[in-house]
This record gives sequence, structure tokens and C-alpha cells, in this order.
Amino acid sequence: MNANQWARWLLVGLILTVVARDAAAAGLFVLVSGRWDNTVVVIDLAKALDPANDRTPSAVINRVRVTPDIDTKGTGAADTPASGQPVNVVIPAEGRLAYVVNHSGVAMPAAATAFQHGHAGTITVLDLVKVLDPANNGTTNAVVAVVPTGGFGPVGLALTPDRRFALVTNSEGDGDEEGGRTVSVIDLASRAVVRQVTQAYGKPGFACPPTPIPHAGPHASFGCFPDANGIGISLRRGGYAFTANGGTDDVSVIDLGRALAGDPGAEIARIPVAVGPWGLAVSPDGGLVVVANRESARTGTEGNTISIIDVERAIAGARDAEVARVLVGTNNPATATRTFGVAFTPDGRYAVITGAARGASGSRVVWVLDLASRKIVGRVTGVGNEAYLLDILPGPRS
Repeated sequence: MNANQWARWLLVGLILTVVARDAAAAGLFVLVSGRWDNTVVVIDLAKALDPANDRTPSAVINRVRVTPDIDTKGTGAADTPASGQPVNVVIPAEGRLAYVVNHSGVAMPAAATAFQHGHAGTITVLDLVKVLDPANNGTTNAVVAVVPTGGFGPVGLALTPDRRFALVTNSEGDGDEEGGRTVSVIDLASRAVVRQVTQAYGKPGFACPPTPIPHAGPHASFGCFPDANGIGISLRRGGYAFTANGGTDDVSVIDLGRALAGDPGAEIARIPVAVGPWGLAVSPDGGLVVVANRESARTGTEGNTISIIDVERAIAGARDAEVARVLVGTNNPATATRTFGVAFTPDGRYAVITGAARGASGSRVVWVLDLASRKIVGRVTGVGNEAYLLDILPGPRS
């Protein structure tokens, strides 16, 4: 199957796309990260497909908090929800837990509002049965644990095939939007960071300062730290992880076995792509990696392509590992579409897409797209404020 044929099996959203495994079946729920609301929003997909609920929040069945209360007044008493900025939700197909990536961990709300980057990150572990229970609406009752990531500004999370570990990308530096170059390995049993993969510093042909320059992006000084966003794992050749490096405009190839063993040489290659890769997906057979090229960290120039990478060639470090670069959302190479996230769709009938402008609480929209007709068949309003990534939960569970 050639790259163009593979591209037909992809749906790329300007903000995010993800596959509903079989949206026609009853009991599927969409869990959406509500970044500035510090919640995960639960959407009943069957209700979202009901025309009677179109353009309403009626399909939203729950909103569970994912950050703890913290002491903001210095009284010693927890009084305000921490500003965690949840940006990602990952649900193992067979699991009873969900993993939520909090970009700013348990930061003070004022600190996150003043500068949303460079905060110590956390992963919130949620009990999925409690997530679906309406009695837990607006509470932290579904929270099982909050796990530090050992880094700053995390975004991506991928589970190892045996579900023993989670790999988490720390996309930023301490107090800085630039400076991310670690991937944490979290033991899911002990819920602690046990390893860290340090990615290479620098980029060929780019003059790199010895330390991050403290500027918010976009800025011309960016380009030496990978600042990795999305991450995925292929089982080819014993297992390799791939990260979408928004800072260096490339994709890291990381030997999974060496990463889990703490080998400092676990990152074995970099594959150049287009500007500012963000979202990343691995094909079901592990043969391809696709990244969404969102925008340049140096200039702010927005992208309009996805890059398709051959996994075997990438592992070998071949120069032609990027086998295709496909325009998305436009036929004009000069038109920006800010591709954000990707997901393969070999079995899905629908796709779920987050979007709309950041604004007040619940300002985002979730669209349900019928892949056969390529028509929007459901719109859920009142979702999180700047909702980022999401996942699908087959349910209900007991």
C-alpha cells in the first residue's frame, strides 16, 4: 500500500481527530480534556448522534475534576482547584483507568494564567467507573492518584504494550516554554518516574546557545531543544517510540527496550519533517508514523501538512524515512491550516473532533463526523475551555 493509499485511511483535524471504534454501538463515551476548566468532560456518543441533541450540550453527561484543591491564600487550608491545564486523555482498551496529562500540574491559578508554560507536570489517574457516575459531577471523586512527571509542560503519553509503563513527553523547561528534552518513564504500578530519556540537544545548521533563552514562543531563539509533543509506540523490531518534536521540526526514534533499561543512548535517530510537529499516531500494524505539522516555534508560521514516516526506514536512520508529506485542508501550499492531531481510522465509522475558539468555560465544541458521507452528524456544545486531546471509552463499566 503506497503513501497516498495510507493517507486515505487517515482523518486529520485542524485541532484533533480521534477514531470512534464503532460509534453506532451503544455505550461509547468520549472523554475530552478541558484545558482551562481543569476537567475531563464525558460525552455520550449515542446522544451526540441524536439529531434532537444537535448544537446543544445535552450529550455531556459528566464533568469530573482532575486537579486537587491547593492552598492559594497561605492559610494552610486547600481552598482552590489547582490549574493543571489537562491537555491529553489516554485510555487503555482493556483498562479500568484513564490517564490525564496535566500540562501545568498543580500550579497556582494566577501563575498559570500569567504564563501557561514551564510548570511542573503531573498525570492524573482516573477510575473510569467513577468517571461515568453522575454523582461525581464537578468533584475529584474519580481521581485515584496524581503522579509527577519529573519534568515541565508535559503533553504526550504512550503506554507500553504490557501496560507496565507510561512514556510522557516533557515539552518545556523550568519556567520556560523552551527547554524540553526529556521523556519520563513512569512505572504504573508504583506510580513513580523510574527512568528519563534525555533527547539530543541541537539541530544541524542552527547555532545553538548553551541554555534556553527565556522567551515565549514563537521566537527566533527556538530550535535547539526538541520540546516534544505527541508520542506513540510501534512494536516493530522489538518496540520503538516516536516523538513529535515541535522545537526542532523533526521526529525522534527511541529504542523502547533501551529506554526502559535507562540506556542514555536510547534515542537513535531524528527524522526531519515540516514545521512544528505536534500530534502523532502510529498505524495499527506499527509500520507507519504520521505527524501533524502544526506551526513553527521560531516564526509562528502555521503548517498545512502531515508527514508519513516509514517505521523500518526510520529505525535504520534512512534519509528517506519520510515517505510522503500531504497537504491537509487546502490545495494551496501557501494556505495555512494548522494541522494539530491525527488518528488512523481502519475500523471506525465516525471521527470525533474538538475545536472552536478558546474563551469562557465550556466554550469548545465537539463535532461527530460520519466518515462514509463525510458529513457532520452531531455537534456537542458547552465542552471544555480550549479542549485539546481526547479518547474513546467503551462502556459502561461496573
